[in-house]
Amino acid sequence: MATKLILDTDIGSDVDDAWALALCLASPEIDLLGVTLVHADLDVRARIALKMLKLARRVEVPVYKGISQPMTPDRACHWAGFEGTETDFSDITDLSAKDNAVDFILDTIDKYPSEVVVAPIGPLTNIAAAISRDPATMRKVRRLTVMGSTYQGDGAQNAGVEHNIRCDPDAAKIVLESGIPATMVGLNVTGKVVIRRSDLAGIKNTPFGGYLSAMTEQVYRLWNREKTFMHDPLAIATEVDPSLVSVRKMSAQALGDGKIAFVSDESGPLDVCVEVDSVKFENLLRSRVAALSLR
Repeated sequence: MATKLILDTDIGSDVDDAWALALCLASPEIDLLGVTLVHADLDVRARIALKMLKLARRVEVPVYKGISQPMTPDRACHWAGFEGTETDFSDITDLSAKDNAVDFILDTIDKYPSEVVVAPIGPLTNIAAAISRDPATMRKVRRLTVMGSTYQGDGAQNAGVEHNIRCDPDAAKIVLESGIPATMVGLNVTGKVVIRRSDLAGIKNTPFGGYLSAMTEQVYRLWNREKTFMHDPLAIATEVDPSLVSVRKMSAQALGDGKIAFVSDESGPLDVCVEVDSVKFENLLRSRVAALSLR
């Protein structure tokens, strides 16, 4: 049976969120119940998500706008500024995102207790708000699959900085110290997986693949790269094929500077990824997205 999943994303700030959405749409193992948006300009994020869903012929998947500002006081939102700037959105004027993503998350978990995976691949603001509002319902989640943090060894002395945690440290503290089961997919593994410019050849001549390729090429040009890291798709891939990663049971403490300290703990709520089969994952991502593009 396919895993019921909500994708919670800051799609647009880096192209890996778009590849993560593509992998959700391409994978029969995932029943995508909705896309919730977080952080900064949610209107632009909504247009990108809606265009991808239309090109994939999946407009039945709802898109919800969540919380744009971090919980953390005096924490400025990161906003790259190029999001959607090279996209023609005239084909989605008939589509719109809904409001109240946090309500959607809570209502969906309540409707399907112990069945829903929520996959936050951006700052954790929406998830922290849901926990703060209704912790009992959030404890009915099957698990969280989080792209965030990095594991460099046990203890505060090994805690490292990662973008999604740094954007809203107070939200990260609420989520990661809540005791809710979570798979943590951090930079220590996501920094080993990429999509190369040469990988785009097989998809760029199709409507869906062409849009995904164009967003990816824009990042290559802006950041002077020939490849880009697939942080967020790896988190989704752990729901498609758990054998792609090795995990260790841990608990976590959020530090005041946006770092997360992990401690090995056999009774801990967190499955922290410590190894990844990079070749197997990259083959999976390429083949799944290529098949989706050709549908």
